[in-house]
Amino acid sequence: MGLLMACSSTKKDVAQAPRSDDLLELLTGFGESLSKRNFAKAVDYMVPEEKALMMESGSVPTEKQRQLLALRLATLIRHPAIHVENGHIAGIYSVLPNLRQGEANPVAASDESASPEAAGLNGDPLTADAKGPMATDANTTADATNSDMSEVQSASVNTDDPQLKATVSKFFSAVNKRNWSSALAMMNDSEKRLLLDDKGRLKESSKQRLAQIDQKNREALILQDGKLTGVTLLLPSE
Repeated sequence: MGLLMACSSTKKDVAQAPRSDDLLELLTGFGESLSKRNFAKAVDYMVPEEKALMMESGSVPTEKQRQLLALRLATLIRHPAIHVENGHIAGIYSVLPNLRQGEANPVAASDESASPEAAGLNGDPLTADAKGPMATDANTTADATNSDMSEVQSASVNTDDPQLKATVSKFFSAVNKRNWSSALAMMNDSEKRLLLDDKGRLKESSKQRLAQIDQKNREALILQDGKLTGVTLLLPSE
C-alpha cells in the first residue's frame, strides 16, 4: 500500500504540460500553473532549452519564481518574441523582468548598454516599446515568429469587431455587478472550468480574482464560437 501511494504521489508531482499549436491555449495553462504556484508545470510549457535555464537541481529557484510571477500574461500574447515551437512556448525566458536593481537583464548580460531602465523596470517589461533586449524593430521581429503567433496576434488585437466589443462590455459589466453566473456564461468552457471547484461551483478565490481582473488590457480577449477566450490571462495570481 505504501509503495502504491509513493508511486501515485510521484506521478502527480511530475505533472507535464500538454503540448499544443495554439499559443493562447498554452499561455492559459502557463498562467493557471503560475496562479497555483506550480512552477514545475509552468516551466514545462516552455521550450526545453528555456526550461533548462529556469531549473536548478530539479526545481525552479526562488528568484526565477519571482520573475515568473512578475510577468504580465496579458501582454505575452501580443509580444513579438513569444511564439510556439514544437508544442511549447518560446521566448518567455528572454522577456523575464529584471528584479535585481543595478543588474543587467540575464539575457542581456553581454549587452553593454543593458541597465535597469533598459530592461524595462520603469514600466511593463513586456510591452512592444520597452527599451530592453527585446526592443528590436517590430517588423523584423515579427518576421521571425511563426505563423501560429501571427494568427493569434491578428485575432487578439481585432478590437474593431462589434460582436467582440459588445461581449467584452457585457462581461465586464457582469463582473462589476458581481453577477458571476452571467460572467461565466460568456467564457469558454475550458477557461471556465479552471475557476470552478470539484462540484462545479465558482470558488471563492475565483470570485476575488474576477473582481480584480485587469480591465485595461482587453486586447488579450478574443471570441471563439461566441465565447470569450483569454479571460484567465487577465486575472491576478491566487
